[in-house]
This record gives sequence, structure tokens and C-alpha cells, in this order.
Amino acid sequence: MVQGGWGFASGTFGELVQGEIDDTPFLVTLPIRWGTRATFIPRSAPGVDVYPSHRKKAQKAAQLALIQMAYDGGGLLSISSVIPIGKGMASSSADIVASMRAVWAAMGKEVAPKRMARLAARIEPSDGVMYDGVVVFNPRQGTVIERWNMMPFGLIVGLVGRGRVNTEAHHRERKSYDDDHQKKLAAALDNARRGVQERDFALLGQAGRLSAEVQADRDPEDYALRLLLKESEARDWGVVIAHSGTVRGFLFSPQMVRRGYANEAERILRRIDKGAVFRFWTQSRPLVHSGIVALDHLMERQEQF
Repeated sequence: MVQGGWGFASGTFGELVQGEIDDTPFLVTLPIRWGTRATFIPRSAPGVDVYPSHRKKAQKAAQLALIQMAYDGGGLLSISSVIPIGKGMASSSADIVASMRAVWAAMGKEVAPKRMARLAARIEPSDGVMYDGVVVFNPRQGTVIERWNMMPFGLIVGLVGRGRVNTEAHHRERKSYDDDHQKKLAAALDNARRGVQERDFALLGQAGRLSAEVQADRDPEDYALRLLLKESEARDWGVVIAHSGTVRGFLFSPQMVRRGYANEAERILRRIDKGAVFRFWTQSRPLVHSGIVALDHLMERQEQF
């Protein structure tokens, strides 16, 4: 049987918490149901051709995966994604992880998230999307600091925002965190940890708000973020943002959604920014990440034409 492989990786809605404590950079992942699917078809000729052609990081990821397996040939890589680029939703990381999974699946193999994380960090600072559930992740080293449970089932009502942010440039140019910011981030991290363990959206929302407040202090010209924080404080809603991106929004439990808060949140966000507003459900269940694509029937159809 001629076969290819497919791989999938979830995106994120920014980060639940992000910053630096005691010279250690970290982020807390916030996986959502939007994601990237990659398909890889091996061939004997070397090199990887990717479609769309601008997905260069996915191409590099596939090449790294082939090198890891000492495979002399190459292949065709196709990327399909609903994640907007440059918004802080882990579009590049999802491309990279989905591509690696597709390559290994085509070869009949699986790879541990730890190995993928190390390889991904060689391409760019990573977002930890190779792990199920919520992790505290060092984006520059590609290592897990803590691994928690799955994110509780909930809803983010969020703005995608305007423009694009270059994640690599952000990490290169980041400012240091002062003592007060680090204390606040430590409190945010503790709230996030307990919030995931106890499935408590009040704690999760407070974690996101504390981290967003630190970001607002570090970027005083971000007036839209200040408005978002003001609205959240007035209503006691949780906040989640991309610390190196444009997305920002409110985090709700299913009970809060049933009370109509999501509709109100959409109206508030449109007042803050006239950009697109979406609803994002959290990725609260483990997924099947990869599999085989049988190509025999596709080749038979081609021969008919």
C-alpha cells in the first residue's frame, strides 16, 4: 500500500500567563479548537515541496523530521489551517508540530512531544502546542517547566485584532520584568495552576487578568488593552490576551455563557475595536493527532484521467 501521513496541532488564544520569573521565561498555554492539519506524501527524490509555498517553517519542520529518521528522500507537504497568522494564536508552532506529526505518521512512527519541542525550538520560539492539556513552557529552550491537566471546557469571546506581530522579533527585543511584575506573575501562575486543577474559571480568569495587567504596564500605549481591563474589572470577568500578538478577549465558564455574558462581551469588544470578534471553545479533550493517508485509491483515480 502506498501511504502518506497526516498530523494535527491545536492553536492557542494567546497565553493564559506569560512573562519571566528569576530569569526564566515562561508561558502557560491556552489551547483552543482551531488548528492546523498537515498532510505529507513521501517520495524518493530529496527535498520537501510545501503548499502553500509561504509555509516555510512547516517545510523546515518536515525536513528536520526526515533528517531525524535518516530518510534520504523527500516529499510533498500540504498545510491547511484556520489559524490567522501573526496574531498570537500559535499559527507557526501549529504548522511546525502538525508537519512533524504528518512526516512521522507517513513513516509509520510516532514521536514524543519532548522530542518535537526540542526540534521546534530550533526553528523559532515555540508555544508548547505539541503537548495535550495545559503546560508551563519555556519558549526559547523548548522545554516543559510544569505539565497540568486538560483545560476546562469554556469559551473565549475575543478580538483577533489588527496587524501582525513577529514572534521571533518580540522575544529578541523583550524588556526585562521588574520585581513587582515578577511577584504579580508568580501570583498569576499560582492562580492558573489551581484553576486548571480545580476547574475553576474564577481563578483562571484572575490569572489571565493579572498577566494582562503586567503587559499593560509594560506597554502603556496599548489603550485598547487598558479598556479591556477596565471592562473586565467592572464585571469581574476573566481576561486572556496574546502577550506577543493582537488577540485579546474574555474567558467564560459554560454557566456564564448560558447567562448571556458572551453576547454582552461581543458588544463590548466591538466598541473597543471594530475588528473581527469570534467565539473560541477551549480544547478540553485529548485528540488523535496523526494517522495514515492511503494513497492507492487516489493514484487509481489519477490513472483514469
